[in-house]
Amino acid sequence: MFFPLMQNRLEIDFPDFDQVDVQESLRCKKDILDSVLNDEQLVFKDDKDGVYSHRFYLRRQGIYALRIANNRKVKVESDFNVVEIDNHPSCLVLIDNRKDRQVVAVERNAAFGKKADVVVSVIRTTLCRRLAAWRLGVNVEGKYRTAVFWREVEDAMKFKGGVEYVKFPFPYPNLPDITDLVGDYFRDWALRTNSAPLLQLIGQNGGVHLSQEDMYIVNALAACAASGRPVVIKPKGGAERKIGTECPVIEEISDALLVDLGKPDLFDSKMQVAVDFLNKVKLVYE
Repeated sequence: MFFPLMQNRLEIDFPDFDQVDVQESLRCKKDILDSVLNDEQLVFKDDKDGVYSHRFYLRRQGIYALRIANNRKVKVESDFNVVEIDNHPSCLVLIDNRKDRQVVAVERNAAFGKKADVVVSVIRTTLCRRLAAWRLGVNVEGKYRTAVFWREVEDAMKFKGGVEYVKFPFPYPNLPDITDLVGDYFRDWALRTNSAPLLQLIGQNGGVHLSQEDMYIVNALAACAASGRPVVIKPKGGAERKIGTECPVIEEISDALLVDLGKPDLFDSKMQVAVDFLNKVKLVYE
């Protein structure tokens, strides 16, 4: 999800920062991201300037497939001798930058790093540094299923006496499908105030009433889950819970793309596999 930069927070030497029309950048965000991803000089780095090697396999029609590798040392033993060798585990990354699409799919590979979100952090850091020239930033957050929230509500009602409060953090509006879930009021409010609105419901006597029949609540939850923004729920007498941080949506992809990505393809089948996979990524997962 894109958002505007009102200050040069990355401390990049950019004297004309204030002269950039950030609203024009938001209108052209698709073309801007395409230009970044098609730049042969693109280097993936983490927030400590560590460099991660990469290789693009697809860069067409707003669809990108690449592998990002981590440069690590591993210990192996042979004939009772332990030696340290170079290891370069990689993760497949698919990026869908077609019109009104903002999808990043990352292969889960424990060998890449101790935390599953290492490669996500590298992608976010790299893109934010490059997009800052247009006064844009980007969040890369995992979608989650809305059912996780309703299970937490049910648990709070059964065993903890109800829900004390709940917070729905909406994203800055830039994807039409998600913005439509939020509604015109919050969209206009966000644009006027340059903000990502927060809807907080504080329970009165009996706590917050949350129902799956209430379409306003359903849509608010859907907007958060679709953009990967964790909903906060506070049961009575319990600690706050952030919904979505531990349960990202996982989709399966054909082995043909994982195994044969680097092989010659006379019939463009790899592109079709990538498109088919990205097309099945839903806006909201129940």
